[in-house]
Amino acid sequence: MTGYTIGYGRGEIEPRIAPLVEAVQKAGFVTFSSCEGHEEIDDQAFPRFTSVAFYAHEDEAKYVHGFFLRYRERLACSWCFRGSFVHHRETNQFLIGWTLENCGFIQQVNTTEFVTRTVQAGWNTDIPVLMEMFAETGNAHTF
Repeated sequence: MTGYTIGYGRGEIEPRIAPLVEAVQKAGFVTFSSCEGHEEIDDQAFPRFTSVAFYAHEDEAKYVHGFFLRYRERLACSWCFRGSFVHHRETNQFLIGWTLENCGFIQQVNTTEFVTRTVQAGWNTDIPVLMEMFAETGNAHTF
């Protein structure tokens, strides 16, 4: 990891995910969580794959999902797009939050290689594709 301090509510964004977070925000969404992905596997850390989360109404999420379906063939990894109620600290309300999360490299490889290839593909292939997708989403519609 870089020298970034990561924590809820601190506003720090890891450098490899920052361009995607910015693209999501430019598309008109408020982000609340992100992770660039980490390969570490030991007694205290598990691998974490790339993710970005944002608030959106259901119709907005359906709109983004439509773009996602058009872009998914260009992605190196399988991605999960899911919604849940998320506590918004500033308003003390539950809002609908959507997470776009890398679920793993598509081709079969051994466990160690799977983690490495998933994290690397998230950084090198999928983040740029998703940035393009959110740029198109934002250009096509304003919320």
